[in-house]
Amino acid sequence: MMIQLNGSDLHSLYNTRFSVVERIRKQQLWKIFCEDFLQRYVPASSTVLDIGAGTCEFINYIHAKKKYALDLNPATSKHANSDVTVFKLSADKMDKVLRGTVNVAFMSNFLEHLDNKDVVYQILKKTYRVLSPGGKLLIMQPDIKRAGNQYWDFFDHKTPITAKSLSEALLSVGFSIKQLIDPFMPYSTNISWIPTSVFLLKIYLRFRPLQLLFGKQFFVLAEKPS
Repeated sequence: MMIQLNGSDLHSLYNTRFSVVERIRKQQLWKIFCEDFLQRYVPASSTVLDIGAGTCEFINYIHAKKKYALDLNPATSKHANSDVTVFKLSADKMDKVLRGTVNVAFMSNFLEHLDNKDVVYQILKKTYRVLSPGGKLLIMQPDIKRAGNQYWDFFDHKTPITAKSLSEALLSVGFSIKQLIDPFMPYSTNISWIPTSVFLLKIYLRFRPLQLLFGKQFFVLAEKPS
């Protein structure tokens, strides 16, 4: 019998993982990350879906016409701003409510939590279906090749992923790869070196040698054909 973590379990794990101070710092860093990097991929007129939204750092700070957050965590709706519509659903149900209506989908540190690569592949297919023609999928993802054994330091990490393996899966689903930054960001805000202030993050995002030195996550921009 397979027993899975439910939304309440995920909420408890998150509260254990990050202190109040760390959560506040994450909010501050995500605001800058959206403004200085991610917003360039998200037109203000677009409909955006945050898959595995968690505490809504991305979807709250990104500017878009329509904003959706999808997560099983019951606390997600409490963190979402008033202009965000929250779906308390498993990601494999997203195409039941949003099929072909999303211009930009976003995932951050999400796919490694899925049970196995078969599930990862199915979620990528579901994401393809919710996107409109020409829609974009933005993914920020830890790479087990770069993170090494640290990859397993989080209790709910299940599936090993690399930039190469995920790119292969995206192409197989039907996406084209428009941009791959590998390596990009450090692994985590609480177990590895990461810019700890707005000023340092701004420098890090602009200075490629720092990313090459400290990056253990990659960023990929994939696109559904028009």
